Amino acid sequence: MQLMLAHYIEEIFRLRPDVINGDVSASEASNDSRQKRIKEFQARPGFGAIILSPVAVGFGVNIQAANHVIHFTRTWNPAKEDQATDRAYRIGQTRKVYVYYPVVCAQEFTTFDVLLDQLLYRKRGLSGDMLNGTGNILPSEFEDVVGVGKDAFEKQLCIEDADSLEPLYFEALIAALYKKRGFRSVKLTSASGDGGVDVVAKNNNQGELVQVKHCASDTGILGWDAVKEIVAGERLYAFQFPGVHFRKIALTNREFNSNAYTQARILDVELISRNKLENWLQDHRVTMSEIESFLISSEQIMV
Repeated sequence: MQLMLAHYIEEIFRLRPDVINGDVSASEASNDSRQKRIKEFQARPGFGAIILSPVAVGFGVNIQAANHVIHFTRTWNPAKEDQATDRAYRIGQTRKVYVYYPVVCAQEFTTFDVLLDQLLYRKRGLSGDMLNGTGNILPSEFEDVVGVGKDAFEKQLCIEDADSLEPLYFEALIAALYKKRGFRSVKLTSASGDGGVDVVAKNNNQGELVQVKHCASDTGILGWDAVKEIVAGERLYAFQFPGVHFRKIALTNREFNSNAYTQARILDVELISRNKLENWLQDHRVTMSEIESFLISSEQIMV
């Protein structure tokens, strides 16, 4: 969405907006920090636009030069959304601030956008009561969406369900499985800069580093890329978690080829392919609701 917005803003208004997201450093000491790039935006005269990730600018930055805030995508926690909006309301703002929430509507049924907007509105109302905080919206609250009932989120997932997941959801499925298998601390790494590791699972001084490879093709056979990535990433996490002995795991919903098994034996990496993953899913009940909740609540590790 950020790249699409940048493209069309440049095409229509003949200006290239800056994009501030998790890839931009939050440290003021950086030569390319978020606040420095925002200051450059504010210093430009006349009409301008800047694209911001709500999570990246939820706190610590001020954008008083902007007085129109458009939320093209909604976070599932209204407090985070409001924090992002508040960046334009800081001391030094001299104009009235307008906030927009584009919503896809339909006459025949209640769209996902409309339902999400209603749920966020209700959560904001709850936050006004000091006895009720405003937390994340959970998938089970969307049961009124046509064709998506609560049962769909609570069904135990099987290997065929895993095949149909998007890669990020597949990673969250594996993280949820590790939690079900008894690991006390299970974290997803960040989407970028993960050092070749997707899931970090720990029990005291023992843990597992997992590189997850999802393959949509039912005839897919993977090489040893996952082995190389997990070996390359091991040192980063050994440094981040001193005293923890990590086993290295490469996992896929399909199969690894013979070269992958040869290299895995040499480099002390355990390969987990379709049959073992299928057994895990049979032995441990994981639902789509749990995957969504894991994605929402998980504090992703940055390295």
